[in-house]
Amino acid sequence: MLMQTKRLILSFILLSNLILILFYHYASSLSSRHIDDHDEAAYDSITQRAKGIVPRPSFDPSERYLAYLPHSGFHNQRITLENALLLAKYLNRTLLVPPVFLGPATEWRLFDILHRRILLQTKRGLDHCGKVPKGDPLPAECLNYYSWTTVEWDFFYDMEKIAKEQPFKYRKDHSFAWMETHLGVDRTKDIYKINDGAHYDYQIYDDPNSVTPLSKRYLRRLNVQELEAIPQRVLHMGSLFATGRVLAELPESKIYQQFLRRTMILSTPILQKTSNAIVGKLGGLGNFVGLHLRVGDGMFVEPAPENIENMFQSLVNITGIKPIPNYKIVPSSSPTESIDIDSEDEADAGPGSEESEDPEEEGVDPEEETSPRLDFDQCRARKDIGGKFTIIYIATDGVYPRRNILFRKLFDHFPCIFTLDDFSEHLVELKQMKNTDGVGLAKDLIPMVDAVVSAKGRYFMGTPKSTFSTYVQKQLHPAFVDSLFDAEGKPLV
Repeated sequence: MLMQTKRLILSFILLSNLILILFYHYASSLSSRHIDDHDEAAYDSITQRAKGIVPRPSFDPSERYLAYLPHSGFHNQRITLENALLLAKYLNRTLLVPPVFLGPATEWRLFDILHRRILLQTKRGLDHCGKVPKGDPLPAECLNYYSWTTVEWDFFYDMEKIAKEQPFKYRKDHSFAWMETHLGVDRTKDIYKINDGAHYDYQIYDDPNSVTPLSKRYLRRLNVQELEAIPQRVLHMGSLFATGRVLAELPESKIYQQFLRRTMILSTPILQKTSNAIVGKLGGLGNFVGLHLRVGDGMFVEPAPENIENMFQSLVNITGIKPIPNYKIVPSSSPTESIDIDSEDEADAGPGSEESEDPEEEGVDPEEETSPRLDFDQCRARKDIGGKFTIIYIATDGVYPRRNILFRKLFDHFPCIFTLDDFSEHLVELKQMKNTDGVGLAKDLIPMVDAVVSAKGRYFMGTPKSTFSTYVQKQLHPAFVDSLFDAEGKPLV
């Protein structure tokens, strides 16, 4: 009986194995016919992915590229991009475009040092940081997560229009390994680096016959013809920052540069929506004066009083007002009217900050001589009168401009001065904007709203040596306002 049972079990096992073998062959034949009838290449791709093998991106082995290292703040990165687009056009190379870095500025360094710093500037592997519930402590690796973010340049500009004139490829990774994977280059022989030995090492000339002298800030001249002769597929520059770093002297170069400057106009929908609402309250496009006063940091603190005084004199010329006689700034003694000075040295507050025993020298009584502040409706009702009722918008990095002694003279003479602080209701939506990594964008977008609003005035006056002011003066203001007036400055009906 036991022997018979063993035979039955053995027979069952053999029969089961036979059925499994037959089923396997049947399924294989179906799978083979399905692949033949459809797409064998797709099956190969699926098989490779199942094995953990991801097909390499396709690329043109004859395509040549130009790369560069970005640094500094937004406007410096913008200038660098313009220079890179110029140079790529001259060299007939595809430009590798890094994203815009928004956060604490990365200072210029020698090529290898700056390259390493940029490589370390990554959020790879930190996706969990953006998911930490609000109020919970951040893990150590996430402490700097919310201090910076990146966006592509098409967040600000019409890059599709530029792509029709100059091919480019976005790159989020500055490693040479990325180039090998996505461009098919060999880092040992296909990449030519031009190391910059100083912040302003070289100036690049498009015209080989140019007699333009080398700018004093640069150490050497590079001709486009020298760079054209470099055979490597990737020409990797260091810094390309500084206005005029890449010259545009040939006729075709000038045309292309003008195209870039007309195209690189801030066009982010939220910026246009917010700025248009503010401009509407100021009386409309071309119906006010726009100022940019940078006073809060670096090399702009010390010359701030002089810059503001020069701007005041320009406003006097434009408006035709007569300055208040014997005017001197009288600091407020009220705690609620405290004065915010970005400089630590209160002696830099400007002339007239100390009291005088001579009544003739005490300055004016604000309630008797200075102009009382008017609201939007009152100013718009008086805008045709002009003079001291001219509507003025000040874009500034100064904190609480109305309580900052630096601005007091302007506010005392012109009752229709407004700043971004007066339009907080229009900034609500903008302040809620976040990037895909969860980092808020308001701290970077708000200064851009300031720029766009000031650019939409009839006149614009900026701060010397400020890239912000230069951008508004040379690009934004002409783009927004020039079409409203003829060559003599008369409004076009």
